[in-house]
Amino acid sequence: MKPDRNYATARQLIDPDADYTVHIRTDAGWTRPTNPDHQELPGLDVLLAARRALRAQPAGHVESTSPGTLDVRTHDDQLWLRFTDSTLRGNEPDPAKTSPGARPTDGLWRLLGLSGSALVPLSRSDLTDSDLVTLARTCLVLNHTHPQTDVPPQAGLLLERLATTVEALDAGLPGAPDIDEDLSRAELLTIAETALALYQTHGDPDDLLGRPEVLLLAHLAYDTTA
Repeated sequence: MKPDRNYATARQLIDPDADYTVHIRTDAGWTRPTNPDHQELPGLDVLLAARRALRAQPAGHVESTSPGTLDVRTHDDQLWLRFTDSTLRGNEPDPAKTSPGARPTDGLWRLLGLSGSALVPLSRSDLTDSDLVTLARTCLVLNHTHPQTDVPPQAGLLLERLATTVEALDAGLPGAPDIDEDLSRAELLTIAETALALYQTHGDPDDLLGRPEVLLLAHLAYDTTA
């Protein structure tokens, strides 16, 4: 695998549904965050870290030394993170070279887009067709759950088209087009925005959405551009 991988290649390497163990490079070697809640991240958050590092000015680096492992570094190497698929324990840094008691750098949480981040947030242009299809189905679920909520007229018409397409797909009708074939990217983005608005208004009190859907909604909300 070549170093300085771009975001598209990182998408191929990282499984959004997997969990990744976090290590931070320090002068003493690789260390785990002391907060147990920070020691693992879902794949979508790993992708967010990679995206932010690559979009920083100057741009950082994303590279892989082995399958299931992604290194994310700032341009000056002041922050160097390693994410390892939690199911691939053999790819984790050597415990003998790890300093469990080391104090993790606050830069990790800035890179992940938490308070104080100066890096560019998620852009809608980063959403893949698969992401948009997931968000489209999410919108149908939320709209069905909260039918009393008015949606913009354009979104309402798109949801009617989407519902027809999904019904044909789920019924296995021959010749039924895929969602991203029946609806343009711009139309799917409109539906994604509607899903986000419904989720921000009502949440998911019945736990109908899975983790990928909720994380995609959360990452969509990071971007402040229209």
